[in-house]
Amino acid sequence: MNYEKDFSQKAITYIGKVKVIGKDNREELDKLSLEAYADYRNGKLSEKEYGHIHALLMEYRYPR
Repeated sequence: MNYEKDFSQKAITYIGKVKVIGKDNREELDKLSLEAYADYRNGKLSEKEYGHIHALLMEYRYPR
């Protein structure tokens, strides 16, 4: 399912950045996580968008 179809351009950009950074660069993922949280707290990302981004970051940051 394409959950991202209703997301803002900002959220789609974050999702793209996570995928480009990949699983090997944990420092960059941590920085991106802080940026996304700040944007969420400032109302630039919805709760749904931030939740999706956060889940993706955690999947990449802590792979099984």
